[in-house]
Amino acid sequence: MRSSTARLAVLASAALLATTAVTASAHPAGAGTAPPVPGPLAHRPLAEAGCDIPPERDIAITRKVYEVGQRMNVDGKVMLAGFETGWVESHMNNLACGDRDSLGVFQQRPSQGWGTPEQIMNVDYAAGKFFEVALQMEPDNQGGTAGQLAQAVQRSAFPDRYDQAEGIARTQRDEAFQPYGTIGDKYAAMGGANGVLGAPVRAEEDSSLGGRFQLFQNGIIIWHPDDAHPVYGDILRAFWATDAERRWGFPTMDEADAAKATNGTRGRYQYFEHGLFLWSPQTGTHELHDAIHDAFATNGREATLGYPTTDEVDENGGKAQHFQNATIHWNPTRGTWITTP
Repeated sequence: MRSSTARLAVLASAALLATTAVTASAHPAGAGTAPPVPGPLAHRPLAEAGCDIPPERDIAITRKVYEVGQRMNVDGKVMLAGFETGWVESHMNNLACGDRDSLGVFQQRPSQGWGTPEQIMNVDYAAGKFFEVALQMEPDNQGGTAGQLAQAVQRSAFPDRYDQAEGIARTQRDEAFQPYGTIGDKYAAMGGANGVLGAPVRAEEDSSLGGRFQLFQNGIIIWHPDDAHPVYGDILRAFWATDAERRWGFPTMDEADAAKATNGTRGRYQYFEHGLFLWSPQTGTHELHDAIHDAFATNGREATLGYPTTDEVDENGGKAQHFQNATIHWNPTRGTWITTP
């Protein structure tokens, strides 16, 4: 019951636009009048400034930088420029020190218009500011390297350092893209890239309602404290087409085999906080919820009533839903009742 990768990509684009519309507005690059470019940084080496750089990257920082770039839809060169800059300036650590008033992952300076100290120490803000300026500089860097773009943003006294960091920046960028945490554990338990979901397409990011999710070739894993479940195939298509977690809440189980109907139909089902999605090859995917779902659950489910052939439809001031062997009706006066052909 897998939808094609191309079909999922179209649905994913719509879902991601809805999910990120609010957060993207916090990073106005490319919308309306471009903000002024902050002043040059021109750093001395941090050792000369009495600021120690840890030898290793902070994985939480690299993941956040990637997530911000992804949310802003930056291209590969701009993303790589961010990782080269982060490694050169701080080894991808959120430093509370630097040359003069420089701070943070990218060693941005409040005195040069990069933000307040509090903003610069917020990695989400700092990465967004770096990418915002990089997007402004990119049209003048056509044909140039990511390191040259990084230099255009930073205007460092040591311009060659960014290109020299390309190898480690690529490694850290690719690492930041990989599943991790509860979503990563679920993905690994499902067989990783060789499982039903396939390889990751995007890094983990915010969903609606305080959750997180990651998009893969054939589906998603969606998390809500502290539980993660995959959604894929036709159930995912129906979930996204009906406003996803904003309407149905988060999944409460993995997809599983449903019962055999009296006519031999077999299918799959998945429960969400506010409804049930039920699929079969013969009937497609339909959701059940509220009173009609309760009547379905107490009257033999698909083994007796068959699989749903429609979603709920309006009927004489109430609702009805058709199944292979019956129809469940509801209205506010009578409640639910079942008729058979």
